Amino acid sequence: MYKSKIIIPFLIFILISCTQTFQTNGLSEKKIKNFDIKIGKTSKKFLIDTYGPPIFENVFNDNVIYYVSHSTSYKTFDDRKTDKLSVFEITLDDKNVVQKYKKYSDNDSLDIKVIKNNDDKDIDLSSFWKDLVRALRRTNNED
Repeated sequence: MYKSKIIIPFLIFILISCTQTFQTNGLSEKKIKNFDIKIGKTSKKFLIDTYGPPIFENVFNDNVIYYVSHSTSYKTFDDRKTDKLSVFEITLDDKNVVQKYKKYSDNDSLDIKVIKNNDDKDIDLSSFWKDLVRALRRTNNED
């Protein structure tokens, strides 16, 4: 009986950690499917009222805005995998009316892996401690 009290929580922990997690950022898939833009008619105000503020704006051009929908999935010890990606690049004129737009999908993206590089240099801890002691010995002479 005692062993089953230990084994059951352990098995539950293992099963929970192996489940797949889904995450969606940006616009929902439903809003992306119903994304309605008419060139020369749709205004920035309409876009903000309907879809919310853009995810980001072009740093170099105030007239370009982006709406994004990004769905990922992952298991606890695996890398994240992009399931769906939709990016709308919308160019506005001086009156904030849509001039043109372009849709990008996950097929247009690059597969980028971010890795952590370790510094293989040897760190001299004795000089670190000496510098720390010297800094503590200094007095503040601002008077």
